[in-house]
Amino acid sequence: MIRKIDIHLHPMGGDTNMEKYLRIMDKHNVEAGLLHGLEEEGWERPEFKGETANDALVKAVKAHPKRFYGSVCVNFSKGIEKTIDTIKKYGDQGCIGIKLFPNCGFDPNEDKYEPIWLEVEKRKMLVFSHCGWLLDNDKNPAMRISSLDGASPFHFEVPARRHPKINFIFAHFGGGATYLETLVLTSRLKNAFADTCPGWGRWVFEQNMPGLSAMFRNKLLYGTDNIGEVYGLDETWWTNKLTSLGFTLQDIHMYFYENSAKILGIVN
Repeated sequence: MIRKIDIHLHPMGGDTNMEKYLRIMDKHNVEAGLLHGLEEEGWERPEFKGETANDALVKAVKAHPKRFYGSVCVNFSKGIEKTIDTIKKYGDQGCIGIKLFPNCGFDPNEDKYEPIWLEVEKRKMLVFSHCGWLLDNDKNPAMRISSLDGASPFHFEVPARRHPKINFIFAHFGGGATYLETLVLTSRLKNAFADTCPGWGRWVFEQNMPGLSAMFRNKLLYGTDNIGEVYGLDETWWTNKLTSLGFTLQDIHMYFYENSAKILGIVN
């Protein structure tokens, strides 16, 4: 089995400190994972029983250092000051990144958010954003959710240009309809990356969308959204798909492990 790092995981209700999931990772040679929080208002899993995903991931990271790394979920639309306070709170507890869902009402390109980026840069944190379609908010079906207004790579161009020391990672390969934005930014900005997390992240490769063979090999990251026991099948699928696109064996190892290891600061 190929060594793997899963760059796209979330805490799971009913799995204290991700103990059960860690056993699955061990079984499939997944050496580490980046855990991301969830937006509190609507997508928190009921199994958390009142605890936020941000709090749950901190516990898992502290219980399993060097296996799990943490990315705190923040929502810019709740206010700049509150966002910075949340980053400080969880950054002080060991989180190395922020997780965003711009679909919930903010455009990361707006100049007013510059104080947030300065705080992220000061703390040497990464930025990991959901891109593309987002499920409805079950708690508030009337909530405005949009894929257009902020949840795609080009909506990060301004901060990514201004802050080259911050690594920006576009989840789900930047979304189905906007995957070309991913190809543009990852080829032009040294600090832009993308994962291949389902659905759109895998979908664009399943559909053999134009341009994918040109993806810079050092910018592609393996992520699954907690794929679980099918890591083995997933490894085989991605190995075959990337080989068909001209990836070498070394390129494939970079995708599964080395690219994420560099971002997370894992020393082999």
